[in-house]
Amino acid sequence: MLEKELVSFIINCPEIVETLDACNIYGLENYYVAGGAITQLIWNNLNGEPALNNVKDFDIVYYSNDEERGQSEIHQFEIKKLISHKFPLDIINQAYVHEWYPKKFGNKIKPFNNTENGIQTWLSAFAIGVRKSKDYEIYSPYGLNDAFNMFIKPNKLTMNEDNYIKMTNSFKKRWGNIQIEPWL
Repeated sequence: MLEKELVSFIINCPEIVETLDACNIYGLENYYVAGGAITQLIWNNLNGEPALNNVKDFDIVYYSNDEERGQSEIHQFEIKKLISHKFPLDIINQAYVHEWYPKKFGNKIKPFNNTENGIQTWLSAFAIGVRKSKDYEIYSPYGLNDAFNMFIKPNKLTMNEDNYIKMTNSFKKRWGNIQIEPWL
């Protein structure tokens, strides 16, 4: 039931549909438009706000361990040429996250084996990816309940307490009615 509601939200958000179409036209493989833009789309719809209110960017994740480092920037440049909206794209190859993650977040992580491995390390309310082939395909390893209940809980697979607190404080400023489970 929640998947149908999410697809309805997506269909009614031209910027996300356009981004999905651009990824397909460009030929980005193993991709999902994922994370914040999808969760925040849900929250905004539930709160009667404009669909992309407070959305900073569109996360696009994919997996390719046989391309050169830096190729994500080329994908980003090329896909951006195929869209008309002004939301920034943040395109990340999950094959190389383990190389920069310790520097950015302070934790060493193991390499991912596919796009889905990366999404599985995100907060459950944000671990949602959408892609489009003939139909919309949703990947949500923890289900959609947390996102639709506006409930955030820790995912300790890669995250530490400091990062969790920073992230949840940022979300709370933008969506005051979310519920946050403490880090224990």
